[in-house]
Amino acid sequence: MKLPAVRRTLIRTLFALLAAVTAVLAGTVPANAQPGDAKVIVIGVPGLRWYDVEASPELTALVNQANVGSMSVKTAGPHTCPIDGWLTINAGARAWGSVPGKPCGELPPVVDGKVQNWSEYVDRQAEHHTGAPLGRLAESRPRICGFGPGAGVALARTDGTVTGWQSEFDLGKLASPNCGDAIVDAGPMPLRGRDEARRQVAELVTQARNSSPGAWVLLVGVSEELENAHQEPLVAMQLPPEDGARWLTSDSTRRPGLIQLSDVTATVLRGEAKPIDPAGPAQPGPLDGSEIHATGDVHTDAAAVIEDRLDANERFEHPRPVLVAVGITLLVVQLGALAWFVIRRSPRSRSTFVFTLLCQAGFFSAVFLSTVTSWWRWPEPAFSLYCVVLGLSALVAVLAKLVAKNYAFLPIALGTYLLLLVDGVLGTPLQVGSMFADGPVIGGRFYGFGNSTFAALAVGALVTAGWAAHKLIDRSRTQAALAVLAIGGAAIVVDGKPGWGTDFGGIIALTPAVLLMAWLVWRDRVSWRALVGIGLTGLVAVSAVAWLDYQRPPAERSHFGAFVARLLDGDVSDVLIRKLDMALAMFQNPGGWGMLLGVLLCMAATVLPDRVPSAAYRAFYHEQPLARPTLLALSTCGLVGMVLNDAGVALPAIMTGFALPLLVAHLVASERTATVSPESHLVQEQ
Repeated sequence: MKLPAVRRTLIRTLFALLAAVTAVLAGTVPANAQPGDAKVIVIGVPGLRWYDVEASPELTALVNQANVGSMSVKTAGPHTCPIDGWLTINAGARAWGSVPGKPCGELPPVVDGKVQNWSEYVDRQAEHHTGAPLGRLAESRPRICGFGPGAGVALARTDGTVTGWQSEFDLGKLASPNCGDAIVDAGPMPLRGRDEARRQVAELVTQARNSSPGAWVLLVGVSEELENAHQEPLVAMQLPPEDGARWLTSDSTRRPGLIQLSDVTATVLRGEAKPIDPAGPAQPGPLDGSEIHATGDVHTDAAAVIEDRLDANERFEHPRPVLVAVGITLLVVQLGALAWFVIRRSPRSRSTFVFTLLCQAGFFSAVFLSTVTSWWRWPEPAFSLYCVVLGLSALVAVLAKLVAKNYAFLPIALGTYLLLLVDGVLGTPLQVGSMFADGPVIGGRFYGFGNSTFAALAVGALVTAGWAAHKLIDRSRTQAALAVLAIGGAAIVVDGKPGWGTDFGGIIALTPAVLLMAWLVWRDRVSWRALVGIGLTGLVAVSAVAWLDYQRPPAERSHFGAFVARLLDGDVSDVLIRKLDMALAMFQNPGGWGMLLGVLLCMAATVLPDRVPSAAYRAFYHEQPLARPTLLALSTCGLVGMVLNDAGVALPAIMTGFALPLLVAHLVASERTATVSPESHLVQEQ
């Protein structure tokens, strides 16, 4: 076949693959049945935990009469004080009401029909770029009534005025036809005298249910009691269940048994904020939350349900703190092995150092495999998770070494790639409870792949694609390039498809990296015209996915469609500023600058290999035909992700933490082979 024909074939295949990727990524996620138009009564209790339900016979008795779940109270600020929680319900989006570094304090009173100092809270949303449209709940639901200080904050309009509100609970008014939906502040759970407070909350729920037959009664924790309280998911119950007590969920979390504060607002508004005055000012963008509904099997054992919720608390709380301990352990062991190797240069010290590097690389699959063990049900969950992850990291390293010896990097990368592909297709069950998942306390992402998971997938995919192309390149550069597109395309599909990875930022970073790698494999060089074409092709593919996702109903959209909606509504600037603030926040401490320096040095090594003071690396770069395309693709993915992702420099730093040990382990092991066997060559395979 002549070169022009080969080129046309490859280009046609490339565009066909991109079209298939776009079609799959734009696939729909089935919508769940939403609650009807029954009256909704929200009873908010700051600090209500599942430990309170366990300790209260009255609250325990409600469990089998309710759909239940855990409530994520993460708001825009570093802590969720009561004012933050009630403002979030007010806006239907994460709000910031507390003052950093100061105690939570009392809620602002309603004086002469207006929340005192309301303008300060409005200004605070602009100051912190939260984008929370204060006043949305009351402006969209005119017949809503409220009781208690927190309800006054939740029902304040855009100018801070409050109507249909009373400072004390009034059962008669709640049952009145003039009271549509209702917000009730049951008061915070006290640090002492908690038993009586629990009994009163249960009694209030019973009264509300009896006063309005057929109404939805939502009992929810809305905040922590104190600014510095340890955060965990709080209680969420919905009475009465329509067809048996089940688990609460929403399309914003897509996790059975988990909802978030903004879902409360979406439920009261039936999923849509409707303006009262069409001639009035422009309305805020789409709701951040989704309507609450029930899912899963019927539960009939209150004790088992409570135990499950307490286990969920363990699952949500420990991964991130234990991540630090595991990271420090791996680093200390690795530095010790490196020192021994530098001093002794013995075969045993070399093997030990290589093994510690492989353990660090194995960590990136161990964090997900750990959830299979259900460590949160073991004694001392935090210590159990620590031991499980370190043990699995070592096991992955041992198996890789046994299977591939000096090429142990390959099964580790391939295993991580395949593991995350399967996890994504299954709906990411391995994410919840893993160290790389943004749990409810952090509130960054409730479903799909987060930034850390994407970083692991990207490295696994690109290294696997490089190996596959290496095996094919002597036979045909076209076949090698197609292998890169197939392996990388699968990662893009799983990472980006709504309902699977649902990672908007990830496919923006991975698509140009895969296209660049395929081009380099095919042509062995790249021009500015090719770079522009690769960039535009990636942009068109991502834009097409986002636009098709936007065509779905608002309740069914993922992050892609929601971004387009905000863009068309002119509501995207605050989102972009907030993400930029998150990315720049990494540089508020020396660690962020250290990560940036390390990442830039690694990226420089991929474009200036002859400046690297390592003969083994220089030989590897120049003699291995796929070393350059693979390393440049990794750098491209990291650079684009750093610039366009809210994780900032953390994303390429995580990628480096996975890819660099794989590379160094291979170089050190290969150097030993060359020393022991002069006939062998660095590029020879077993």
